[in-house]
Amino acid sequence: MKCLGRYAIKNLLSRRLPSIRFAGTLTSPKLNETLHSRIMALGREQKKVTPPLDEWLKRGKDLNPAVLRGLINSLCESQRFNHALQVSEWITKRGIFDLSTEDFASRLCLVEISTGLKEAEKFFKSIPENMRDDSVHTTLLSLYTISKKTRHEAEATYQTMRVQNMLLKPYPYYSMIYLYVLLGEKNMIDEILRQMKENGVEHDKNLTADNVLKAYASLPDVEAMEMFLMGLEVEEPRFSLAWQTGISIAKAYLKGGSSRKAVEMLRRTELVVDTKSKDSANKVLMMMYWDAGAKQDASRLSRLIYPKSKKGKRMKAYDEKIESYGGDSSDPIIFIDNRRDCGSVGDGDVDVDVDVDVDDGFSGSSDGGASCGGGGCGGGGCGGGD
Repeated sequence: MKCLGRYAIKNLLSRRLPSIRFAGTLTSPKLNETLHSRIMALGREQKKVTPPLDEWLKRGKDLNPAVLRGLINSLCESQRFNHALQVSEWITKRGIFDLSTEDFASRLCLVEISTGLKEAEKFFKSIPENMRDDSVHTTLLSLYTISKKTRHEAEATYQTMRVQNMLLKPYPYYSMIYLYVLLGEKNMIDEILRQMKENGVEHDKNLTADNVLKAYASLPDVEAMEMFLMGLEVEEPRFSLAWQTGISIAKAYLKGGSSRKAVEMLRRTELVVDTKSKDSANKVLMMMYWDAGAKQDASRLSRLIYPKSKKGKRMKAYDEKIESYGGDSSDPIIFIDNRRDCGSVGDGDVDVDVDVDVDDGFSGSSDGGASCGGGGCGGGGCGGGD
């Protein structure tokens, strides 16, 4: 979750121009400076970002909500979550503007990322009751559903949302489905789906279907997975399979001992891989074909991934790899990024990606769990199913 990576700072070299100057054309860099550029220029190694904020305020500069929420969003996108939290807390301390429910949802997520779940719970209790709407509760729920250990807290939060008629968007259901996948309780997955349908929640049908198929595949429950898929095939408009879901289904077939069905699903999956994902998807598909015993298909993809050189020889390292490969899918060929992203997730747009090499379950954009979903880290929260 907190694997932030390292970022290089690029030094810009300015071209030296002839020293000819005209009256009235000189501009101080500070006149063009914005609060956003100033804070972002500090870098992640800076411990405090509040002094520049105080100075900006003292100079009487513009501090409207859109600017500050945009700053928080940018800090989140740069994975400077602690700085984003400092800005959010500074807004309240200085009384810059009154926080919206989305702002509270954003800070709840930031508190959890920066200081842990216990502190996030304390912050949630400090939020005025009239500001604890569905976005705030959805964020809290997402924090509870990333671990088996907080099952009871998750179920209690979900029940509160039911009683207060807050289950009107798909993300809380996705969070609970993920929790029950972790727990291996298929009956509860079915129950959550039933509630979602009963409540008439609007959602992206393809996205929901992909998530449910991944859930059944991760258990694995091949019978339930096949029944659900068969039901989708007769619906209109036709279900559009995501390639990650196809991989999950194929892995479930392999675990169930059906190589033939696994190969059929892999061939179907090949047809739906988008251009952007082609290279990474083909590597996964190739190894999956080897697992399923379809060596011709694996060789066919290998020629696409590693074409022959001008000398007519494929990469030596790959040849050695493919010759020695014994069908062990634990080799880390590709990983889909599962780190928590304080990013934006809108209505029904929560994709629950599968880590095809490490984990047969599905996860949001966190370390093995659902993200603080919804609406951006700035105004609309690192959470909240906005």
